[in-house]
Formats: sequence, structure tokens, C-alpha cells
Amino acid sequence: MESYQDTLTNIREYLQEKHPQKISISAISRNLGIHRSTASKYLEILRLNGQVTMCCYGKSKLYTISDRIPTTSLFDCINEIIVIIDSNSRILMANKSFFSKFNIKNEREPIGKNIQETGLDIFSDIAIQKNIDRMVQGKTFLDDMLHLDDKTNRIYAIKFIPTVSHDGNQSIMISLNDITDQKQTEEALSISDEKLRTIFKRVPSGILFFNEEGNIINANAAALSLLGIEDYHELIGTNLFNLVCQKDKIKKGLMYGKAGGTEITCDFDLLKRDNIISSSRSGRGYFEAAFTHIASETGSQEFALLFMDVTTDRMAKIELKFNESRYRSFFNGTCTGVLIYQPADKGDDFIIKDVNNALEIILQVKKEELIGKKLFEEFPDLPINSVREALNRVDNTEIPEIVPPLQYIKNENSPWLTHFIFKLPTGEIASFMMDISKELSKEVTSQKVHVNCFT
Repeated sequence: MESYQDTLTNIREYLQEKHPQKISISAISRNLGIHRSTASKYLEILRLNGQVTMCCYGKSKLYTISDRIPTTSLFDCINEIIVIIDSNSRILMANKSFFSKFNIKNEREPIGKNIQETGLDIFSDIAIQKNIDRMVQGKTFLDDMLHLDDKTNRIYAIKFIPTVSHDGNQSIMISLNDITDQKQTEEALSISDEKLRTIFKRVPSGILFFNEEGNIINANAAALSLLGIEDYHELIGTNLFNLVCQKDKIKKGLMYGKAGGTEITCDFDLLKRDNIISSSRSGRGYFEAAFTHIASETGSQEFALLFMDVTTDRMAKIELKFNESRYRSFFNGTCTGVLIYQPADKGDDFIIKDVNNALEIILQVKKEELIGKKLFEEFPDLPINSVREALNRVDNTEIPEIVPPLQYIKNENSPWLTHFIFKLPTGEIASFMMDISKELSKEVTSQKVHVNCFT
């Protein structure tokens, strides 16, 4: 069998050297030292194979190497591993991928050998051997098989194709395709798909898929719960833009192909009144939302909306803003002086944090001049020890106290102020102070009159 392949190779190489000259059978036979009938047989095989071309000159047949790509050479252009064996499992032909994959340096070496004797594990697989035997015997066989190579952990998809050799005898073409990377990719995608399905089902955020018209085509359980809907089919087909109050903003973002985030609002009472959805929720719902374009298997435009319920947080912020506004109105509008300070230097002094308008008038000082300053440094005339002790007691016990009247500045025009001090939830200390200078003056006058009456 090796001489058969060698003879074919010698004829091809001889014609290649003489190209483009056309050579007769007799000349080939004479120059290569082979019998004329043998040369004729091999030339016919090469012609059928597409490796040589023949033209007639009278009764003579003249041959030259073919300018066309031989059929066997076509197999060298593909990545699949191709090997052709005869009915005795001997290798007739193999392509470049075969030799490369199995690291066979000498391409002539396996030709003519039984494929099971090549030492290649894949062809020693009993299942593959039995399938080849069934093909040879004309029995039902498998067109496709999968093989896992225990040594390399490579996975091969194998095809078995009955064919006919150049001499007309039965042969088998075996095609092997290394699909390890493909299988690993498919497995990874399968795992990713499973993860995505798990996220879609279990994530607490609502997820809506919708098309370019806004019609909802899919929704997860969290979306139904957030919208107060029990029946999945009630939401499917509903137009997203009819559900939210900020539809123009979303439409504009989608029009320019942008992903984005926004806050959306749903007026559930309006939605129920207009028979858009029959939600179990009432009032307004506020949601933090993000939307983006997603790939579609159908080729049409599809989008996803991910949203979270922030109604409680939003309402708390609204209430806080209202309370802050109310507090600020009270703080600045009350006729009682208010001073807010925070302990500093381990209670030795106190940082002034805020002052209301009434206190500015009482002390005849600007708010900007006091904020951030230390109490006892700005007002050294205060009875520091008694004030410090009172403030620290309130800070430690959180029990409000009334401080006896005192002056911030020692002069006859400085008002006498009484203080009600208490601790705020913020850890700061607040002091409400009232000017009682007139009351003290009346009391002093009354005492003088009383003394005069008895003298």
C-alpha cells in the first residue's frame, strides 16, 4: 500500500516538473520505470481525483498536472479533521488538520495502516470501532457521535459518511470536530442563563421588559408585588407609558438610545379609575428606576426597566422637609431667644451652633459673629462655673433645667436673662432665654418702696 501511495506521489512530482508540457502514458512509464498499464491506472485515479488533467491527441492520451485544486486538497482548507479509511479500516487519506491535531510529522507514515493501530485513543474507542464495523457490514450505524478523550479532556463531534474510493471500493470518511470550547461556552451560557433566571425571579427589585411601543412583554414577581397586581396576565400587554407620570422623560431617553436613571411616580388611584390596572395600592407610589436597551432574539427593539419602591423614603423626606421648614419658622419667628450649642474641650466650653433672630436683638450681636465661636470666650462675663456645671448636667442626665437670671455682658444696659436648657436628639443643647430685666427692675423698685415705708 505504501508503494501505491509512493507511485501516485512520483507521478504527480514528475508531471509538476514537466509542467506545462503534456506527457504521454508511454513517456511517464518509461521515465519512471513502471509498467504502462500501471501508469495508466494511476493516472486515471489522479484524473478522477482532480490532480491531473488529460487531453487526447489522436489516439494518444496526454497528461499534465492540474491547474485546479484537487479534491483532496480541498480537505486541507478546512479546520475539521478528515480521515478516509477503506473497508479494512486502513487509512487511505487524511487532511492537514488530522496530522496537525495528532502531531504527526511524517504525513506518509499512517497511510495504509489500520486506523486502530495508529495509537490514537479516539480510534481505539470500542463504540467507534463497532460503528465502523456496522458500516462495513451494511448494518444500521450512527451518523453522529460524541467522544470525550480521557487523556486530554477534549470533546469531539464525529460524523461517519459512507463513500467510495478512487478504485471504486467501499470507504468511510470520518470527520472530527473539536467542540470543547463550544461546549464550555454553551455550559457557561447555560449557567449564566440560569443565574439570570434566578435573579429575575428572586431579586426584590421590579423588572419590566417592554418593546419600543411601550407594551410590557415580561415582568418578574417583584414587579407585580410593587405595583400591587396579582395576575401576571393583567400586566402583560399594558403600556408602560400609561403607568408612569414621567413617560416623556423615558421616551426621550429611549429615542436617543440612552440608558438612564430617573424617579418615576405612579398614581394608583388614577390608574384604577381609568381601568389601566386594578392595583391593591392607593395614593402615589415613588420609584427609583433605571432603563436600558436590551438585545432581542427577534431583532426588534426591546428595553428593560429596573425599579425600586422608595415611597416610604420619599414621604419621610417630604415630612422631614416640612418639619424642618416648620422648625425654622418657629426658630426664627419666636420672640424668645434661642441658643444652640455643642460641648467642646470635654465639657470645658461649648461651641455656638445656631442663634435665632430674637437672640440677635436681645444681645445686640449678629448671628454670623457667633456661629462656630466658643461660648465662654465670646462672653467671658458669664458666671462660667455655674453655667458650665448646669450645661454639663443637662448633657449627661438629659434632664432639663432652669438657670437663674444672668447677664452675658456686665453693664447696666445688658439685659438679665433667665434660661430653660434641654438636650436635643442630635446631642446638641438648646437654651430658651427670656429677658426679665423689667420684672427684676419692678421687683427692685417695689423692695425700695417697701423699705421707705418702714423708715
